[in-house]
Amino acid sequence: ATGGFATDSGVNIRRVAEQVNGAILRPGETFSLNGYTGPRNAATGYVDAGIIDHGRPSRGVGGGISQFATTLYNATYFAGMTDIEHKEHSYYISRYPAAREATVFEGAIDVKFRDDAPTGILIQTAWTPTSITVTLWGTKHVDVESITGPRTDFIDQKTETITGQPCTATAGERGFTVTDTRVVRDANTHAELSRHTRKTVYDPEPQGICAP
Repeated sequence: ATGGFATDSGVNIRRVAEQVNGAILRPGETFSLNGYTGPRNAATGYVDAGIIDHGRPSRGVGGGISQFATTLYNATYFAGMTDIEHKEHSYYISRYPAAREATVFEGAIDVKFRDDAPTGILIQTAWTPTSITVTLWGTKHVDVESITGPRTDFIDQKTETITGQPCTATAGERGFTVTDTRVVRDANTHAELSRHTRKTVYDPEPQGICAP
């Protein structure tokens, strides 16, 4: 579960959650978030909401979907699904676990995972005005541990002057490198089945100053 989204983003998160709720993944099948929901536009119930465009606040139809992508990715992560495709945000977002989050963009960036277990799963979503929860129901085969490494190789943010209106000043944030290690163990014998480390480099988010 994750929370902390704006009201307009919440409309889009609720819509994508409605579409995904009840999805069934059979053994060996791959789930694609983009493929399952199809076009995310005004005609399919999505609204204009906040996005981050090159480090600056902006607007776009379907804004906020990355929050659902992150929540879904973490549910599949701890359920032991096989990660086929996901991509972290360019800038670190503090409400998400570092190196264990995902963004999504129609036609370009997806969240894909495969069920390599001998039994299938059912995806259940639960939306409230302040949170989104994704639950995977099935037969438990593995236990999963996440080990987050220290943040290293900090990169100072730059200052940019924003011209034109409207303008929203941004504080910016240092960039850094961090790792996440996923350890998968057999749920019955507790034997380690796999250990994979993923390194993520977050770009510094520039400080935006509004021109007079």
